[in-house]
Amino acid sequence: MTNQIKRTWIIIGVLFSIAAIGSVSFLYAITHVIEPTITVKNTLSCCPDLITRCLIILAMIHSVLPWIGIAVLLIGLINAVSRLMLSINGSMKLVERLEWQKVGVRGYSKIKKLAPNKDIFKRIIIFEDNRLHNAFTVGFLQPRIYLSGTLCKRLEREELRAVILHESHHVRKYDPLRLLIVAFICDTFFFIPLSRFLKELFISSKEKAADDAAIAASRRPLELASAMMKLLKLKNDLVLNSTAIWRADSQTERIHRLIDPMKDRPLGLPYLRAAVSLIVIVVLLGMLTLPSFAYKLPILGTLNCRSSHSLIIDK
Repeated sequence: MTNQIKRTWIIIGVLFSIAAIGSVSFLYAITHVIEPTITVKNTLSCCPDLITRCLIILAMIHSVLPWIGIAVLLIGLINAVSRLMLSINGSMKLVERLEWQKVGVRGYSKIKKLAPNKDIFKRIIIFEDNRLHNAFTVGFLQPRIYLSGTLCKRLEREELRAVILHESHHVRKYDPLRLLIVAFICDTFFFIPLSRFLKELFISSKEKAADDAAIAASRRPLELASAMMKLLKLKNDLVLNSTAIWRADSQTERIHRLIDPMKDRPLGLPYLRAAVSLIVIVVLLGMLTLPSFAYKLPILGTLNCRSSHSLIIDK
């Protein structure tokens, strides 16, 4: 198992751990916060004087904070679902656009012998679009490789083969689907500063893993680097959908890595964002688990205004 694959699984493990902890805490808060909230309402209704009501409100903060945590998670979930729908819709529109622009049978004669197997060849779509000259993988359950006709004409045989091998790795690993899931988790916890970094790190790791797979199959890293350099010179006015495995800003870094593997420098961990993220997670978990402590407040079981007042004064 290469370092890139290990790094990818670590990222997925961290994201799913955060999602699991958040989900369990959310369900716990939902099932335990309703009763303390009703008790707070009843206690407040039986204490008409202002001083006692203020003291009770301060003491009842344990039942208020969980609702804030629940609201934050619900906002994150709504944000993630909306972005998920936009991503799926954008992916469908992109595929529909490219399907209309795919070339005829003759255009596939050059790549028929370059595909690693028949299944991959059947998944390759060559298109002609004046606004898009690129190679990428799109699709969740049945990912397909989309190659620009202009790009196929510009690349030499071995360069094109290296590109196809790179994209074939994305197809075999269902990377668009994995990216969709990772993006959903990161969008749900958008308030955690480290979530965006983890998404970028995931994409970077998948791109480098695909590069490594292409090199392992072709044994020619310079051809892939040359293809990427030619790709950078081509004009791309159409912005790819977020579910397409592609990062334009990482091209130069990957080219240097292919030419000299010793220059492989993984994205450094932003320690400040990591520290802030840890604080946010701890605070949020604390807010969601406060209902368990709310039951221990003696004032919650008191519906008499004088006894409630005396309990607060005794404290």
